[in-house]
Amino acid sequence: MTTVVILLWILSILATFWVWSDASDKRGANIGCLWALVVLILGPIGFIAYIFVRNAD
Repeated sequence: MTTVVILLWILSILATFWVWSDASDKRGANIGCLWALVVLILGPIGFIAYIFVRNAD
């Protein structure tokens, strides 16, 4: 159980950094920080929302 929680926590941190990096490269630093916060707060829902918005461009 503890291993699963740790892996999910690491995965969420990696996803946050990936979204921040990807959004900063494509849309500028301010939007990258905003998307990173959305993913950090909302978790998988924020990540899925970013993927849909990212593919819309």
